[in-house]
Amino acid sequence: MILVVNAGSSSIKFRLFNDSDIKNPVDVLDGIAERITVDGFVSFKYEGKKYEFDMELPNHEVAIQFILNKLIELNVIVNINDINAVGFRIVHGVTISKSSIIDQKVFETISEAVKLAPLHNPGAIIAIEAIKKIMPKAKMVACFDTAFHQTLGEEQFLYPVPYSWFEEHGVRKYGFHGISYQYITEKMSEILVKSKDKLNLIVCHLGNGASITCIKNGKSFDTTMGLTPLAGIMMGTRSGDIDPSIIEYMSKELNLDVSKITNILNKESGLLGLSGKSSDMRDITDGYFKGDKNYIRALNKYTQVAADYIVKFANLLGNDFDGIVFTAGIGENSVTTRKLILDKLPLLNIEIDSAKNEESYGDYKYISSRNSKIKVLAVRTNEELMICKDTINLTK
Repeated sequence: MILVVNAGSSSIKFRLFNDSDIKNPVDVLDGIAERITVDGFVSFKYEGKKYEFDMELPNHEVAIQFILNKLIELNVIVNINDINAVGFRIVHGVTISKSSIIDQKVFETISEAVKLAPLHNPGAIIAIEAIKKIMPKAKMVACFDTAFHQTLGEEQFLYPVPYSWFEEHGVRKYGFHGISYQYITEKMSEILVKSKDKLNLIVCHLGNGASITCIKNGKSFDTTMGLTPLAGIMMGTRSGDIDPSIIEYMSKELNLDVSKITNILNKESGLLGLSGKSSDMRDITDGYFKGDKNYIRALNKYTQVAADYIVKFANLLGNDFDGIVFTAGIGENSVTTRKLILDKLPLLNIEIDSAKNEESYGDYKYISSRNSKIKVLAVRTNEELMICKDTINLTK
């Protein structure tokens, strides 16, 4: 068995795979532990049945031990040694360029990156330490959201600031959602029956956190997120790119320190900020069609910003590229968001097939018509499977 862990400061998403078929591991169970350190709640799905538990979860170690005990009780595993490896999603790995066995050096890098990803890396560190204590025999692998983007060139990753900031403080574009982009790249290679190293795509990973990446010859060539996941396109609660002077200006206007303004840009901006009501795209699109001006404002801005980046990345690839892909929660499921973004791309001569855009699908579907100059697809991402496969490759 392979356990995949995506840990936050107060939550642990987990998924268990059976790796008896190394090339096609089987999804056995998935779930989440929430409200860790508060009151605690664990839920998971197994063999079509949903299990839910309320209990005290004072820390990640207790949560993980509870999850493992339940797996044993339900005969999902005989004992913890049935899980021979654990793969962790790590948001920031600085300049580590591939998934890695967690040794002391890798762990130190994850720890050093806390200052770059203070909302994400601390939870991963706590989970790693808990797993190491509870499951000392299990091999541990770190899969980094930043790794896929280590192929960016200087023109893409450098900021026009004093070069010493990069040399001495690591100020550069790192990019995120790399595990998803890695999965989509490999999946599109299969769909198009084209060698990955010849694949040119624009991939829109649109979830509550969102980014867009230009993939050239199967590698990340440019991406929207930067030093942190706050940069780039507008998101559920994050502003994306803004005039940096706004931070100092509003700090003075509101008499708040910079960290509090940054917190507002992370948690109270984006769709939530412009609508004043919700960060959920389902609420936004519903309100859009009801004529709510706040939701209309938010959705129009969101789709325009996304369209602007797609055009920018199309320019980097030239007119002859393999397609545009929508993925993640919004990209996979929001018919309206996809259509509004594509409608704002007149230069690309895209023709959308409305029926295809609206129909249900499994793994993927084309949403462009046969007459469209550029292919457009919706593809369901699977970061957990990608982490599982990397973990298997590094531990078998």
